[in-house]
Amino acid sequence: MTVAASSPQPRAPRRRAQWRYWLGQYAGLLANLTPPLLYLLAFFYAPMSILLVMSFWKSGYMTLRPGFTLENYITFFTTPVYLKALGNTFLIATVTMLALIVVAYPIAFYLARMRPRYERLILYLLIIPVEINFLIRIFAWKIALGRSGIINSALMAAGLIREPLGFLLYSKFAVGLVLMHEWLPYVVIPVYLALKGIPPEIIAAARSLGASRWDVFWHIVLPLSVPGLFASFVLVYIPMLGEFAVPALVGGPSGYMLGNVIENQFLSAGNWGLGSAIGFILLTVTLALVALVVKVAGVEKLL
Repeated sequence: MTVAASSPQPRAPRRRAQWRYWLGQYAGLLANLTPPLLYLLAFFYAPMSILLVMSFWKSGYMTLRPGFTLENYITFFTTPVYLKALGNTFLIATVTMLALIVVAYPIAFYLARMRPRYERLILYLLIIPVEINFLIRIFAWKIALGRSGIINSALMAAGLIREPLGFLLYSKFAVGLVLMHEWLPYVVIPVYLALKGIPPEIIAAARSLGASRWDVFWHIVLPLSVPGLFASFVLVYIPMLGEFAVPALVGGPSGYMLGNVIENQFLSAGNWGLGSAIGFILLTVTLALVALVVKVAGVEKLL
């Protein structure tokens, strides 16, 4: 008896079946991802692409002439004032970030071990100042740090100084202090959440095996809190590099940052091409720094 060879399945029905399977698997994912992707495309990537193109155009006062040129980038790297602002930016942001970690880590550490009733109270007290308009907070610091402000007046009344301290206002110190006040909750909360997520059984097991408190902190608590530190780095350090309101109001000439240069190019000098180029230089350096921190700290292994 001869067995008839089975005919191959037509390609068209097989492709339709594959499409139906694919749509069934990924339709929900596409429906959820499409709105945010469209939003990012319209309000982030499209404007950034326009600025990137503008950075390679020749520009004058409020004018742009299409045509590829590196003039804007060359101008930045050959102008000492701009390079000084770049150095100021990373110096102020880095020192402030380190100071924030030193101040915020103990707060987060003890906050994670408080009773729930006190824990909520401290969290509320930490978050409430953030709800106040940031310009009001900056002007409050400007008044407090002034030559006749509350700090200088209190020190003079106590006999600790004979004349007002000039470095309290219009200086790098003033910018760093105000930035610390502005960003402290954004460092405390990610570290607090990371510490809160450490299982108590791990610490108890280490202690039962003879580890000291310092060993437990150094080998267990600190490594497991690195994701929180990295989250605070992303949330705080990167935005600080673009700050312009705080340096403009309390920084003075010595506290001038790159954000002020970009603002000046767009709003005062009208040099949109140079302002765009400076913005992308700052973005490139920032991304390179983030990649370096991820690589050195090995954060991707802990996330």
